[in-house]
Amino acid sequence: MASRDSLTVGMYSFDCRDAARLAAFWSGVLMRPVDEGATPAYATIGFEGDGPTWMFHQPTGGLAAGDNRLMLDLAGGGGWAEQADRVEALGAERVSDNEQDGVRWVVFRDPEGNTFRIFAPRPR
Repeated sequence: MASRDSLTVGMYSFDCRDAARLAAFWSGVLMRPVDEGATPAYATIGFEGDGPTWMFHQPTGGLAAGDNRLMLDLAGGGGWAEQADRVEALGAERVSDNEQDGVRWVVFRDPEGNTFRIFAPRPR
């Protein structure tokens, strides 16, 4: 439980070329609808909801060069391998399947090249 002085995640924010297109991809991954009014310049998922909002924004000065600054790690639960296959079918690029010290995960890139991972449940 968070104390009144603690910070919590309120929003995940992506700079992108086409906000509506990238929001549609992540909508499929998360199985949450894109909010009404999505445009190539700005789109959100879950703005009015209780959980963190996902915001997609086309910066006026253009995209910064280099890798994305935030790595998303998604917990896939017991069906993590099926979730990984589902996300790949949505258009993610499967970069690698990994295992280290009993921890298993798959690395992906979304349609604009942002890297994210889907993890298996933590080993006991």
